[in-house]
Amino acid sequence: MLASVLLLATLSASGPTVGAMGAATMARAREALGREAFVTGSPACPEAAKRCFELAVHVVVEDGAEVQTPAWLSEQVRQANRLFALVDVGFRVGSVAPVDAAFADVQTREQRDVLGRAEHSLGVVHVFVVRRLADVDVPGEVIRGVHWRDRAETSRRWVILSSIASSLVLAHELGHFFGLPHSRYRKSLMNKSPHMDPPWPLRTFVEPEQAIMREHRDRMLADGTLRAVRGRRPPATPRDR
Repeated sequence: MLASVLLLATLSASGPTVGAMGAATMARAREALGREAFVTGSPACPEAAKRCFELAVHVVVEDGAEVQTPAWLSEQVRQANRLFALVDVGFRVGSVAPVDAAFADVQTREQRDVLGRAEHSLGVVHVFVVRRLADVDVPGEVIRGVHWRDRAETSRRWVILSSIASSLVLAHELGHFFGLPHSRYRKSLMNKSPHMDPPWPLRTFVEPEQAIMREHRDRMLADGTLRAVRGRRPPATPRDR
């Protein structure tokens, strides 16, 4: 972030002599500075969390603007931290990167594969934010999010969120990342059946689910799928892309 601020200040001081190339550089710096709000505006890892994991966020950019806002992502992370406190886990946004507008409308399984394949790395949860996410099983329908495995190599996996996702969708998809299937427990966040008893804001991870999540948490730490990080916030280093 600091690098973007300094670059903007330098280019601004150059005045009208900056030229077309400098103007383009300034525009990119402004865009990077705006994207950094997805990191700086998101919640820190809760102090009580015994293990903190990073989210590597990738946001589709259309016509110069991200398809969702830092405030929207912040609420997604806040809810995930609230619910994952049950298993001593917290999350922080460690990085943000732009995604080409070609992925704004993810229609097919192939697009889901390609979206994350080149960006995937171990140690973090990769989260992709797209404008529209089609239901690949029901033509014409859309979904709010998905935990997806690359069909060419199923150990590579990531979360995809639609821009229409409500605030609990990231927590639900992270539940899948931590080993949970869909649930029949009425009060579970993983229960997709159409009922409001309890309403969504009161859903949680039930005790049998928590046991599964702890087991998968420890397994992912052991095999390197996830890496616990120190500090409630990421280091203040440039993340411009």
